[in-house]
Amino acid sequence: MVKTGNTLQYRDRRRAWVDRLVHRIVAGSGLLVLAMLLLIFFYLLYVVTPLFLSPSANGKKTVQRHTVEPSLALGLSDNGQIGFRIDAQGYGEFIPFAENQPMSRIQLVPALTLLAQSQGERQIYALSQPDGRLLFVQPALSRTENRSPVWVYPLGEQAYSLGLPAQPLRHLAIAAVGEKRVVVAAIGQENALIIADIDDNGVRQRAPIPLPSGTVNQLLLTPDGQQVYLLRGNTLTLWQVGENTLTLREERQLQLAEPLHLALLSGGRSLLVQAVDGRISQWFEVPSEKGVRLTETRQFPHVTGESVLLATEAQRRVFATLNTQGELSLFASKQSHALLTQMLPAQAQGMAFSSRGSAMLIETAQGWHRYQVDNPYPDIGWRGLWQKLWYENYPEPAYIWQSTSADDSYQAKFSMMPLMLGTMKAAIYAMLFATPLALSAAIYTACFMSPTLRRWIKPTLEIMGALPTVVIGLIAAIWLAPHFATYLSAILVMPILWMLAVLGCGWLVECLPTRWRSRFPMGWDALFLIPAILLTFVVGCWAAPHIEIAVLGQPLYQWLGDDFAQRNTLVAGVALGFALIPLIFSLAEDALFSVPARLSQGSLALGATAWQTLWRVVLPSASAGIFAALMLSFGRAVGETMIVLMATGNTPIMDEGLLQGLRSLAANIAIEMPEAVTNSGHYRVLFLTALTLFIFTFIVNTLAETIRQRLRQRYRDEGENM
Repeated sequence: MVKTGNTLQYRDRRRAWVDRLVHRIVAGSGLLVLAMLLLIFFYLLYVVTPLFLSPSANGKKTVQRHTVEPSLALGLSDNGQIGFRIDAQGYGEFIPFAENQPMSRIQLVPALTLLAQSQGERQIYALSQPDGRLLFVQPALSRTENRSPVWVYPLGEQAYSLGLPAQPLRHLAIAAVGEKRVVVAAIGQENALIIADIDDNGVRQRAPIPLPSGTVNQLLLTPDGQQVYLLRGNTLTLWQVGENTLTLREERQLQLAEPLHLALLSGGRSLLVQAVDGRISQWFEVPSEKGVRLTETRQFPHVTGESVLLATEAQRRVFATLNTQGELSLFASKQSHALLTQMLPAQAQGMAFSSRGSAMLIETAQGWHRYQVDNPYPDIGWRGLWQKLWYENYPEPAYIWQSTSADDSYQAKFSMMPLMLGTMKAAIYAMLFATPLALSAAIYTACFMSPTLRRWIKPTLEIMGALPTVVIGLIAAIWLAPHFATYLSAILVMPILWMLAVLGCGWLVECLPTRWRSRFPMGWDALFLIPAILLTFVVGCWAAPHIEIAVLGQPLYQWLGDDFAQRNTLVAGVALGFALIPLIFSLAEDALFSVPARLSQGSLALGATAWQTLWRVVLPSASAGIFAALMLSFGRAVGETMIVLMATGNTPIMDEGLLQGLRSLAANIAIEMPEAVTNSGHYRVLFLTALTLFIFTFIVNTLAETIRQRLRQRYRDEGENM
């Protein structure tokens, strides 16, 4: 007996030790899962956070000024180590901001009357001399410190004449359209607009266009040399440059205080108009019923102060203003507010960005001040991700996702709304397809089906859930989508036809004599619906094309035209719903089958019918499990990638139609992440979509579990009180 007692005591201690070990392993595994979820969340947040950090201008470095001549042109190298200027005396000067670099100053032309700078990355300057001839120079700024910067002559050291009398030009603008080709727009003393092409072969001039009398304030040429802006008082004129002609495109009266300055943003499609009262507006061409019109699309906050300087970046649609008090304001074309407001030295005489916008050069009477600018993602803001924006050459503000283009002057468009709409469309239509089928199957299988048949049906549907989603997506894209187009009208009315077929079969069964119905095994009667459903489907698909031709004269999908896309939301909803049916069925059937038999038996014993028992007793008791099944399936539908990727056209459009394509958040990440440059704005916005998807699914699953627990507790309490 003692030996037996010791053995039992030993076994109890071993069992307790195993229980504690298993408990700690399970608890530790659960905590590890939570830790991994938190790690994923904080990593996504870490990648996304730089998008919303405020810009800054720091790292000030000053070089003392030794000349009083004002600058007509000012610039800065990419790395911010070398500045350059051209003064009114025709001297070109390099300003070193690195250690042990000498300052160099040479005379470029004997006398300088006018200077023009090309827009874009290639900084070419046209120096106009008193006789109207032009010399083209360009700063050659080395990226290495062991090579000194020099001035080069891209079109040679000779000066070019525009064929005008030897008199100073009034206005000048240039565009560098090739390695050794420059387009020049000029106004001479005769008050005529002249356009000339200058290259190695010489000067090719178009016929001069006489201008109305009056003072011309400014002349501007787009980077491609195709359009000329001319400002006279409050009148803005746009000219189109042809092969051999110059055509007046449009003339607008600006409803502003007399404009002070015009500037082109990067790409040359947007025009900034700066008024005397500090108001700055953005203009670009907008298509309309009357043709393409120059339209004011955006106003920026007023900049107070006098003699406000304005500078634009060469590669991004970013510009800055600096007033005489030294208040710097940094703007981006897609932001309605100032990105940065900071005090810099007062009484600035000039301002310029480096070509990449990473540094800024300020000229004052005391010297030149260089600032390192930290503004990596100026075009991306929280409002722009969720609100309509008016993009260049679009007729109106819109939600647009278009991250890449072959055009160098392309403006990236990162609106999350088309992706959110596509995600919700795919999920909702998939649930609309899967929920009735899965719940009906679960109810019949758990409550009415023969146990023998149930042992075959339930495992078969659960095995269907193991089918890879990439296979479902492939079948939907290659086989299902073309057949849906061919039999579109039949597919659209098929739910109604099937409903009528099921009701008709039920009515026919009720009409049968009782002795005939008693011969059917209980729980097997649903098998007789299969022939009716198949027959309805075959007849509908056979008749649909003939009806379409008879009524419309052509197939329905051709009649719809642009309103129909072959890979559309309907195809995606059916394919994704097919993947959701096993999940909803399995969870809902388990919940229904787990309802205690005593509840349904008691209801039947009290005289309730089978349907009354199902509706009043079984469904409320299983509602927690059914709701959890629906919410978990909805969460999976939101995060599904391969089916949506393959079964839709992946078009990120704002269209709620059933027959149009879509792009979801998950599919967008799969498509664009391989081509996104690490740490670029595109890369971080994709991580933002991943974070949005993560938070959304987390909220859905948490909400589902909370409601499930409350429903379970509610019906448990009601059962105990009965």
